[in-house]
Amino acid sequence: MIASVDAILPASFCGGCDDSDVRAACRGSLERLGAHKVHWECWSECNLSCQFCYRTRGVPLETPDAERLLAAVAVAGAETIVFAGGDPSLRRDIVHLLRRARALGLMTEVQTNAHHAPADFRQALIEADSVGLSLDGPTAEVHDRFRSKRGNFARVFEVLDVLERAGVPVTVRTVVARPNFRQLAEIGELLLPYGNVAFWHLLEFSAVGAGYRNRPMYELERALFDEVVVQVTARYEGKVEIHARRSEVKSGAYVMITPDGAVYGTADATVDGLYPRVGSVLQDHLSELAERLEFRREVHEDRYRAIAAKLRETREALAQAPPVIQRGLVEGMD
Repeated sequence: MIASVDAILPASFCGGCDDSDVRAACRGSLERLGAHKVHWECWSECNLSCQFCYRTRGVPLETPDAERLLAAVAVAGAETIVFAGGDPSLRRDIVHLLRRARALGLMTEVQTNAHHAPADFRQALIEADSVGLSLDGPTAEVHDRFRSKRGNFARVFEVLDVLERAGVPVTVRTVVARPNFRQLAEIGELLLPYGNVAFWHLLEFSAVGAGYRNRPMYELERALFDEVVVQVTARYEGKVEIHARRSEVKSGAYVMITPDGAVYGTADATVDGLYPRVGSVLQDHLSELAERLEFRREVHEDRYRAIAAKLRETREALAQAPPVIQRGLVEGMD
């Protein structure tokens, strides 16, 4: 159950400190680590059944604890909170939590499969600083089969249209795997008309979560992944900013929080397809969590700052651009 969103909790929180006195070692602990972005898997369940999914299972936090989590991320000095999943669209208090994060001074990103987009969730996306959309094929046949959901391809573009008209920067995320790698180059043609697509990320399949159990279906030889990257980059150079994300790039790249508030990083090897946890954001000192995380600052800090700067520039440019002509979007997507 998601609790009432009427009460706003204090802006300062650390699981190991007294609410009224967060110690200096905990304040700014993630900033000192160089980790400026935190990914929160804010909802465990999903309305798609992708067989490669890396989501973490767990009981989602109710609203008061979710607010404490956001306050902890802010007091630890992170700049951006990513609302991921499962899918955030299924969380009934998502608009409230997004606004709470912004009130705490956090930049906000929402990652969604776009299949469930009622009016309140569309409003959450419009208010976000940026949005991540998954697109894994250039046609409905390829994408919907890869995502195991008929109709999802169309809904991704319906949401992309909404975000273009609202001037919200978008990162398109494409998983490159055995079932779809031969068709991916054509995706770029679909993205070119959209001025709000800031990045196109080509993600090498990672054997995490369900992907670990189903890896024979999805694993792709590195040479084939690199071939896709070379082909796509050459075709769209100067037209779309493309980032290739090989598996090793994830090492020490992320600070992750599970639906129930456990913290983990991505530096260590997985155990049966899962990354080891280092503690709880609701129970442990933020300083101790930062000490246990293996974040590779020398590799990732500048990259995160460059991405944040590009997203800001894109949003500012979109705000100055003429209104986008409507593409015939339907009013609601339940």
